[in-house]
Amino acid sequence: MAWEFERVAGPFRATEGPIWVDDAVRFTEIKQHQVLEYDPETGETSVHLDSTAGAVGLHEGPDGELYACEAEGHRIAALAPDEPASVVVDEFEGTPLNGPNDLEIDRDGDIWFTDPDDKDRGLLGHDSVYRIERGTVGDDPRLVRLTDEMDRPNGILLSPDERRLYVAECTYGPDQETDLRAYPIRDDGSLGSREVLHDFGDHRGIDGMTLTESGEIVACAGWEKSGPGPSIYVFAPSGEVLDRHPFPENRPTNCTFGGPDGSTLYVTDLTGSLHAAETDHSGYVRY
Repeated sequence: MAWEFERVAGPFRATEGPIWVDDAVRFTEIKQHQVLEYDPETGETSVHLDSTAGAVGLHEGPDGELYACEAEGHRIAALAPDEPASVVVDEFEGTPLNGPNDLEIDRDGDIWFTDPDDKDRGLLGHDSVYRIERGTVGDDPRLVRLTDEMDRPNGILLSPDERRLYVAECTYGPDQETDLRAYPIRDDGSLGSREVLHDFGDHRGIDGMTLTESGEIVACAGWEKSGPGPSIYVFAPSGEVLDRHPFPENRPTNCTFGGPDGSTLYVTDLTGSLHAAETDHSGYVRY
């Protein structure tokens, strides 16, 4: 089945982080520091949150809260309209985070996120992947660094059984790693040795990604400068490319499934739009 993408919102300036919640798509307008909301029933887009600290990736937690990677605020925060942001973490061992980009939340409410130093604004000296362990109510969250072996960690996902962590290494130049990798999660929560599932070579790799109901990885990758062009890939958990769908804008950033039966894929991009396509998959729902 060919996926036909239609622009349903925008163009704005640069869009990211789509999630499906309350029968609508919420996504970030990075440069305007906003969270927008698209209603498929009316076709209207409204401002859900008018001021963020540079929110990029979004995720709804099992508690119903809206969590964001606020890159310019160097933090992970819970956001709500007309309320101050509630900071979850904003430093590692006393030093501010670089600029969190994307996040995943497991069934226990722990937050897994990537922290690349995209704009050389960080002080840590490393680009890392972390887990925020929430503990019990009233406890301070514990921040655990899982790996710092990546140059620019971007999209992040947990497998449905939460035994593997998928992370996109998204650099942009020759002689740099640009791949989709998987890490086994040990019983103590640490990561085992990485497995490279797909290597994009010198081309733009994966920015954001989401899961299908049966555990395939749907990923936004590619650009106008090289390779097969802007694309939405479908990967098997083994890394096999099951499908590739051309995308009409230059640089897709992130995606999520939504709609009444969870089969509509919504995609954001760096030209500032939200696109939708009917697919032959349904999105995975963790909780």
